[in-house]
Amino acid sequence: MDSLHVKKSFLLLLLLFIVSIHLPRTGTTSSNSEPKVITIDVSQAQKLLDSGYTFLDVRTVEEFEKGHVDSENVFNVPYWLYAPQGQENNPNFLKQVSSLCNQTDHLVVGCKSGVRSLYATKVLVSSGFNNVKNMDGGYIAWVDKRFPVKVEHKELKYDEL
Repeated sequence: MDSLHVKKSFLLLLLLFIVSIHLPRTGTTSSNSEPKVITIDVSQAQKLLDSGYTFLDVRTVEEFEKGHVDSENVFNVPYWLYAPQGQENNPNFLKQVSSLCNQTDHLVVGCKSGVRSLYATKVLVSSGFNNVKNMDGGYIAWVDKRFPVKVEHKELKYDEL
């Protein structure tokens, strides 16, 4: 073989190797694999909620009370909590969701922008919840589309007036 042919063969093999290490892995059975999360936009979320899905809002209670997705079935279970040292995962998140929903319930999970809900959806899917979808863009995108919102009215005490 001439040196040009050897160089071309080497470059082709090198290119195939580089491409193969950057391709997504499929068919893996490793326990370390990421759970399969389905992310949908707010328009798709609204259609699913209209068809009977439950909305799981994973923002803080304070955020939720300032305004949330208006749908027939809405639950608020914070994924993160504020602590003196900053944000931390809600240690009872899965237990609280499981007390409200079955693993076969159809859920749309949302937060403010789509980050917390992605993490929460991963936890739910890896824990056996089968019909869970993450709402991309969160409450911000929902409001931007002018979809229906609800504000919780709390009773004011005299000293708050």
